[in-house]
Amino acid sequence: MADKFNFDVFLSHNGKDKPAVENIARLLRDAYNLKAWLDKWHLVPGEAWQEGLEDALDECQTFAVFLGPSGIGPWENEEMRSAISDRVQDKNRRVIPVLLPGAPDNRDLDLPRFLKRATWVDFRSGLDDKEALYRLYCGITGQAPGDLGSSTSPKTPTTADWHIAHPYPMPPNFTGRAAEQKMLDDWLSNDKDRLFILRALGGFGKSALTWQWINTHVNPAEWTKLVFWSFYEGDASFEHFIEETLKYLKLEIPQGQRPQVDQLLKTMQSQKILLIMDGFERALRAYSSMNAAYQGDEPKIEDNQLDCVNINAEFFLKGVYSLPNIKSKVLMTTRLTPRVVKPHGEFMLGCCEVELTSMQPADAVEFFHKQKIKGTHAEIEAACAPYGYHPLSLRILTGLINHDRESPGDIKATEHLDITDNIVQNKNHVLKFAYDYLSDGQQKLLSNIACLRSPIGYQVLKYISSKPSWKRGKNKPRTKENLNDDLQTLENRGLLQWNRKTNNYDLHPIVRRYAYEQMKASDRILAHRRLRDHFAAIDVPKQPRTLDDLSPVIELYHHTVRAGQLNDASSVFYKRLANTLHFQFGAYEIMAELLLALFPNDTNGIPQLDNKSLQAWVLYMLALSYSRSGHPHQSIPIYQKKNQFHTALNDNINLAVGLGAMALTAYIPIGTLKEAELNIQRRISICKEMSNVFEEAVGHVDLGKLLAYLGLWKESKQELDTAWQMFANDHNIQSQSVAAAFQSLSALMMSRDLSQSSIENHNLAIESAQKTLELAEEQARTEHPVEYDFLYAHWLLGAAYRLNNKLDFAERHLSESFTRCRAINSVEVEADILLDLARLRYDQTIFEEAKSLSEEALSITERCGYVLQGADVNLFLAQYALEQEQDKTKAKQYAEEAKKLATCDGPPYYYKVAYEEAERFLENLK
Repeated sequence: MADKFNFDVFLSHNGKDKPAVENIARLLRDAYNLKAWLDKWHLVPGEAWQEGLEDALDECQTFAVFLGPSGIGPWENEEMRSAISDRVQDKNRRVIPVLLPGAPDNRDLDLPRFLKRATWVDFRSGLDDKEALYRLYCGITGQAPGDLGSSTSPKTPTTADWHIAHPYPMPPNFTGRAAEQKMLDDWLSNDKDRLFILRALGGFGKSALTWQWINTHVNPAEWTKLVFWSFYEGDASFEHFIEETLKYLKLEIPQGQRPQVDQLLKTMQSQKILLIMDGFERALRAYSSMNAAYQGDEPKIEDNQLDCVNINAEFFLKGVYSLPNIKSKVLMTTRLTPRVVKPHGEFMLGCCEVELTSMQPADAVEFFHKQKIKGTHAEIEAACAPYGYHPLSLRILTGLINHDRESPGDIKATEHLDITDNIVQNKNHVLKFAYDYLSDGQQKLLSNIACLRSPIGYQVLKYISSKPSWKRGKNKPRTKENLNDDLQTLENRGLLQWNRKTNNYDLHPIVRRYAYEQMKASDRILAHRRLRDHFAAIDVPKQPRTLDDLSPVIELYHHTVRAGQLNDASSVFYKRLANTLHFQFGAYEIMAELLLALFPNDTNGIPQLDNKSLQAWVLYMLALSYSRSGHPHQSIPIYQKKNQFHTALNDNINLAVGLGAMALTAYIPIGTLKEAELNIQRRISICKEMSNVFEEAVGHVDLGKLLAYLGLWKESKQELDTAWQMFANDHNIQSQSVAAAFQSLSALMMSRDLSQSSIENHNLAIESAQKTLELAEEQARTEHPVEYDFLYAHWLLGAAYRLNNKLDFAERHLSESFTRCRAINSVEVEADILLDLARLRYDQTIFEEAKSLSEEALSITERCGYVLQGADVNLFLAQYALEQEQDKTKAKQYAEEAKKLATCDGPPYYYKVAYEEAERFLENLK
């Protein structure tokens, strides 16, 4: 299909024939991986459907007109004539008439002459007619059907139909693991477990076993759709995994990570897809840093290090093992088990895990013989035992034996190796011996490759292996022949992996770590400086559209850090990454990862920079990244260090900013309301003393929000009105938008207070939210858009319209806010939006979805420690348990938890309206 078309075929039909047409759409998708446009699947509820149809006609190269017993519908007629007009102007576009079961003879239909002359596809004998389906496939793809007498079935699927995103560079002579492959066969055929976890320490052959199994045991005729994804690759984040998988399946790619996860999970309920997630530990906190490529097997891991960095990865795994009717399977290889699949020490239903251990002695002997090693079974087993039959160590050992000068290819070559009773020491020793056996040039080449965090191409390899011009002097640069010879040696020794299909070179993480550690500090710095210069020369779009566009800048930052130039690295972050990552992409996890690199030795948790003001700014951005990404507790000590810096520098304004940010983004969400008030009052006091009107006004806004939670409505209104006037006097549109948003939020909370007028506050909430949206739009027109203002405006409008029983308006605005929230991964407000969507579904009597949404909100509040949101979610679940499940015990448990959370620091520092609602609910249960 042409690149400009997003769909393979437009399915035009009479609405009465929709079930039959939808069935054919599924057959085209499942048998031929074709992407069909069907109104039921692709028109967005609430949007103008006529415009949606017009856009779809432009996005489809082929047009299928379905004719059933009801004839052609009025809109189908319009669609058909539009398609014929396009066909006349563009001969590459096709119009295919299709007869459905019960359709009259095409000669009896009043059709345009052009369509009567077209070659028809006839399903009148039944929708299971394989020949008709194949003819339709050929018409869509523009090919002749050929001889249908021998076969009308779809082409035999092969492994070429799979999506191997990151081919594994399989070393030669894979041996054994028969029991493990049989175990995977059994899992693939059972209906019990959707998620299989193959866990092992580094070097035990997880990836090799998986690669061997899918290529020798998985039948492509049965599993026509397979994705092999390696998280060891430089760009292989979870976000990219979801996007690329949806592209491969020819599915719509919604805006935002969570809708994309939902789309994939929904597809996994209807299609058989085998997903391979290799090296998933890289998606966990324990291996999420920029230095993950150099990490070994950590001896002790805290539980929170087993959490996924991206919360959407956890939602995906939960969906895999818990959603009904999942037809697909997921195989994960990892060093560590994600906590989400084993939250309380036991695996969730739908999951299973097996630890991959050492090779069997007989398999090790067979492997040595395949590697052309001479020796008896007993001799080979005796040589392997000191290494615990560790696969990577044994492969390196065979490389040593085959290149031994005294006894090449003979097991006797192992006699002069130092052997101890400690298997770990022996494994390290064989790697050290293999490295020491290399020439100086080969050692340097291996270590230079280790400086990169992911596979590299040959051209980059040539660049980093040549000497800088100012270092050459009279020496000649490394020739292509020298380089190729050294690469061959490294590969033969089992130290380097070469993927011939992609022509990329990579190292096993254990080898990478060892080779990197062998470099002298000066050589390491020189290598990273050269890589810094390489990535600095790569052009990057001025207006990046995706995170991929920023990859060269991120690599530039990484190598600048590794070159020891932390001040320069902080400048790269400040000038080229901070605003784009923060405001445009909301990539808070990436921001935190990058900033942590400026703390190389974690000396008292302070970035190692020369400028103290810059140190404080880095701390502030790190704290903000943590709080925005759902880690408010982690942000507090960092905020405190930042404030200590500004106190020492007598920088009172930035101290005030830090105090306010800590209150707003950390203390208030976790219910530490007394400290929040102290911080905000101090901020206001400092700003008054410094005559800084703007920062003082921000303090009044924050205080107004806090006082609303405390139920002090009059005082809250006074603070927000004061802030509004100060911003208006300064003509600060964006800050007025924030003040209006908090006025709306205060009105929504006030409407829950029985002593207040609910109708009056409902209207005030709508008016203030509308003002927020108007100001956000004005800010976008006059300066630049601020995504958070749009997100809050739509959320508050949706919540307020629901209370006014305007459910259609509520649906539109809550959906909009939810999409925007997920698009920038704003965890801090996601639970609020989910809860209001749950309340909306409850009002719409869609009870199961209401429960699901509220439980999802609860999981966020529990993971992130959001106390105020948690109180509201528990109140809703208490109501649901009582009214829909008639379970008073469960309802009481939820209500008691809500009251406990709403208590916060204890009256008067408590979430007043939620606390009183919980008290009333519990009293009514008696």
